[in-house]
Amino acid sequence: MSTTHGRPLRRPGTAVGLAAVLLGLTYGYDGTAMAGAQILVTDRFHLSPLEQGTLYAGPVVGLMAGTILAGRLSNLAGRRGALVIASVVCSLTTVVSALSVNPPMLVGTRAVLGMTMGVLIVIAPVFIAESVRTTIRGRTAVLYQCATAGGCAATYFISYLLAGGGHWRTMLVVPALCAAAATLALLRLPETPSWHLMAGRADRAAEAARLLGTPAPASAPEDPPAAAQAKGRFLELFTPKYRRLTLFVIALGFLVQITGISAIGYFSPRIFQCMGYTGDFSLLMLPGLIQLISAVAALVCAVAIDRVSRRAALLTGTSLMTAGHLLLVGVFAAFLPPAAGLLGLAVFAIGFNAGFGALIWVFAAEGFPDRLRGPGASAMLLANLSANLLIAQFFLSALSALGGTATFCLLLAVNVVAWFYVYLQVPDTGGRTLGEVQAYWEAGRRWSAPPVVPAPQRTPGGDRS
Repeated sequence: MSTTHGRPLRRPGTAVGLAAVLLGLTYGYDGTAMAGAQILVTDRFHLSPLEQGTLYAGPVVGLMAGTILAGRLSNLAGRRGALVIASVVCSLTTVVSALSVNPPMLVGTRAVLGMTMGVLIVIAPVFIAESVRTTIRGRTAVLYQCATAGGCAATYFISYLLAGGGHWRTMLVVPALCAAAATLALLRLPETPSWHLMAGRADRAAEAARLLGTPAPASAPEDPPAAAQAKGRFLELFTPKYRRLTLFVIALGFLVQITGISAIGYFSPRIFQCMGYTGDFSLLMLPGLIQLISAVAALVCAVAIDRVSRRAALLTGTSLMTAGHLLLVGVFAAFLPPAAGLLGLAVFAIGFNAGFGALIWVFAAEGFPDRLRGPGASAMLLANLSANLLIAQFFLSALSALGGTATFCLLLAVNVVAWFYVYLQVPDTGGRTLGEVQAYWEAGRRWSAPPVVPAPQRTPGGDRS
């Protein structure tokens, strides 16, 4: 189907939703593919704990590079174009990675895959938001997030089916199929109207809007000089006016990963093994169950998050994360049976998705003005990935050198610090306009007025409880 001329897509929302699901599955599966294959890969190449960590650290470094390159690539090739390039490179590199003959080749190809995933996580939400009607934008974004969690769970289930024959190469090649399917889905869609408009192509923007069934762009872009002046610069984040907010979102971004979600996502089979679990079912299907619980928790939180206090959600989520680590410490210290460890991992996953996982990006989006929203999100993401890199590289070494009790005591302590940071530093922005939130930070963390609380709705026949 032509992407610039022809009849409108019959069901554009469904077409974009399908692309979102395939992109989410690609990212989710690729991000945890090594977790399912790790034990087999370690045995094949006789890797030390530090070398095993490098298998995860390599993709994280690539991910950081990809997030830096994503904006420029999107400006040059378009939203859809950047995603197509990333998907094609992902498909090809995944095949090469699965054919690796030594650890350096495996780490190098995985780093390139990480770069493609960096492009994907930055551009996919923008592409989705610019390609669908306002009425289904949130639903489609949630679909993408759930597909990502589903991809993580699928990693373990597929790995379980393949583990008996030692087929680790087949485990690693599955994302190539997801990425190829995502490429085909993207090629059926036009470039986004907003990108055409920013490129000064109003006629193509109107045509893309017609194909997608979205409202035509309302205005032409600013002329280049005005646009350049309005563009926020990264260093502006550290001026006195925005420094407090910038440090706040950087701390939040770092805490999201350093509290342990990456350790559980990357190394669940090793954690279960250290708790005394044996066999492919326990080491692969149980981590898959944890990922499924994460997917359900993410869906529930996405539906309910606007109905509860954001600060309360963060405090509750961090409390559950702390309780999960406490259970794990009890298991490794031999105070509790291994089954409590499974419960601890599940409680941690639920807590993460009820708090940090659901809300982390909201604070960067709310606090900064439009021109600094992108740089602010980039600062948070950089802190997030830096902590991710530390966990990826050193968690297994710590687990091997210090033992499970000491390692999870450290993570427990970090979670306690995170809870107190949330309690002391996180404002409740529910019921506040973007202008009010921005004024709060610019005024030194002071609200200018109480939040607007919607009046309760009266039911016919009077109030009833």
